[in-house]
Amino acid sequence: MVGKGEDYINTHMNWQCDHANTIKSTLGSNSGILVMTGGESWMTESVKSAWLGCAALDVVAIHAYGVGDFSTSNILTYWGACYFNTENNNCPAGTPLPTSTRNNNIKTWASQITAAGVPWLYWQVLPNPDPHYGYDFEIRVQDPSWDTLKNAALDAITKPVAFDYTTWLKL
Repeated sequence: MVGKGEDYINTHMNWQCDHANTIKSTLGSNSGILVMTGGESWMTESVKSAWLGCAALDVVAIHAYGVGDFSTSNILTYWGACYFNTENNNCPAGTPLPTSTRNNNIKTWASQITAAGVPWLYWQVLPNPDPHYGYDFEIRVQDPSWDTLKNAALDAITKPVAFDYTTWLKL
């Protein structure tokens, strides 16, 4: 849905919730794994009332690339999490998490998702320098967390999963 525009998203409003329901039913009710949207290209595309009202979605992610999206008045309406050592409602303040903490979080979360039998994919790998200065979990291939991410992905492909994507991945 990224890059298709807000009209496309509005026409396919059930897509996020439908997929979240499928994931939740696969995980089971006690997995402890949060199901989230992937965000879109602009603030108005990332957060829709239908998604906020979807019981299967635990997190509605925000991706915003428009300069106007970063104004306080736009962001203030959306309360979310950042990767600092402060409370969620105090973003961005404090100190970015140390690489060791970030790596431990990546290992833990990837392991939990893999153990649940759901294909694990860390979708935010960047070929260029991470523009967010370590505040988030975008990872460049030369990032200090790259080896942690790579090892988590290599571990994930050795585990049984509920879905088989090998046809499309040509593994």
